[in-house]
Amino acid sequence: MKVLYIIISIALLGMSTAFGQKKTEKLLLGGSGWNKIVIIDKATGKIEWEHPLEKGWECNSVAATPDGNILFSYARGAKVVNREHKELWNIAAPAGCEMQTARILPGGNCLLAWAGHPAVVMEVSSDGKILSRTEYDTGVKRPHSQFRQVNKNTRGNYLVPIISTSEVHEISPEGKLVKITKVEGNPFTVLSSKGKNYWVACGDAHILLEANLENGKVIRRYTERDIEGTNLYFVAGLFPSAKGGIYVCNWQGHSRNAKETNSPQLFEIDKKGKMVWSLNDHEAFGMISAVSTIR
Repeated sequence: MKVLYIIISIALLGMSTAFGQKKTEKLLLGGSGWNKIVIIDKATGKIEWEHPLEKGWECNSVAATPDGNILFSYARGAKVVNREHKELWNIAAPAGCEMQTARILPGGNCLLAWAGHPAVVMEVSSDGKILSRTEYDTGVKRPHSQFRQVNKNTRGNYLVPIISTSEVHEISPEGKLVKITKVEGNPFTVLSSKGKNYWVACGDAHILLEANLENGKVIRRYTERDIEGTNLYFVAGLFPSAKGGIYVCNWQGHSRNAKETNSPQLFEIDKKGKMVWSLNDHEAFGMISAVSTIR
């Protein structure tokens, strides 16, 4: 009877965990000018894991791999580390270039891109093998003024937001220019929304757009004070949230008065553009320009 009691107790405990407690969401964060990348518990805002970055590393992309490791860019290259901080692979950018994009594609491969002459976009396997390489001339002399986060659309082309020209370039895997869409400000990233619509983070313009990249039509446009609960500063990394909204990185490195406005470093808006969650803790967190969920 005692053994039976123990078995039943363990089973009930397992059911309680499965049905009575909701698993909390984890977020992976990084940022240009911050000396670490971290994983936080979204519900509490507490740091649960962190990985140090060396001085001078500029991290503008973070992503969790399907097997739970961490991919990030650091200007001089991109690497994957495990939770014990062991480096699993590293791809260096050439001298004078800046690796700014490191993201996970559907299917588990990685998308890397460095700014330079030429700029290079690569697809890389989960174990660090380069599968494809696309060279592209952005037309921008200074690598730092070229781009941050490159994305891939459903046609298999790459979307390159050009910071200094306020444009999104669509290029083929062969490096041919397919289309240029004019946007605003210093576009940092584009994120798929609905159909041919994309969210566009417009950097120092302090603007978040939803636009159709086929015809350039603006669907929604949020300026500096349009979202209740925050001032928009340099609108940087974007990532989809669980219920159809998006996370927005509100990077504050170019704004001296950002702390005075008490605006969050990172926030989530729902489908209607209402803020539903935010992170505002300058003691625990640096400037956040990249976000990803941990699944």
